[in-house]
Amino acid sequence: MKIFKKTLGFVLFGLALNIYAGTPNSSNNNKITSSNYTIEKGKVTWLTWDEMVKLNEKIPKKIFIDFYTSWCGWCKVMDKNTFEDSIVADLMMKDFYCVKFDAERSDSIHFLDKTWKFVPSGRKGYHELAAYFMQNQLSYPTFCVLTADFKLITPLKGYIPVPNFEPIISYLGQDFWMPSKTKNLEEYKVNYKSPRKTPWVAPQ
Repeated sequence: MKIFKKTLGFVLFGLALNIYAGTPNSSNNNKITSSNYTIEKGKVTWLTWDEMVKLNEKIPKKIFIDFYTSWCGWCKVMDKNTFEDSIVADLMMKDFYCVKFDAERSDSIHFLDKTWKFVPSGRKGYHELAAYFMQNQLSYPTFCVLTADFKLITPLKGYIPVPNFEPIISYLGQDFWMPSKTKNLEEYKVNYKSPRKTPWVAPQ
């Protein structure tokens, strides 16, 4: 997969070049009704991999995967400071299925006609599917944004505070990375108008 890569502060932002123009639209006009999937304003509903796959089969939507580990301190900070922000949560839920994926999980996953397994390595190891989407760059947290048909749009790496993350997720959610809608990310960030009424302050 060919990838454009930009350095955005401490975020590695890569734009995939091989995304086809026919990626399903993630409009909120599609109402999802499922006993295990609810949308609550101001809150991210995290799905398992299997839950996301089943929902995506019924109603295709872009996918946001949070690859984390149990020992990752910055993963916990991202959860508390960024993902619990109500504005960020609404942007994520509007355009993405959001998945929590333990990059060191030990179970096997069948995907793309292949069985992806846990690989022992070092003190613990890693899951092959996490390594696949992270392009073998195993650092945490890493967030992978995918099209509805599981093509990588971009990886985002490291802790990203709300003021940086909010315009990025808005940019990705509105498909401005697509060739037919391309906008410069840096210009988008400068011109981005947040719906929040008061400046963001990191939780204590």
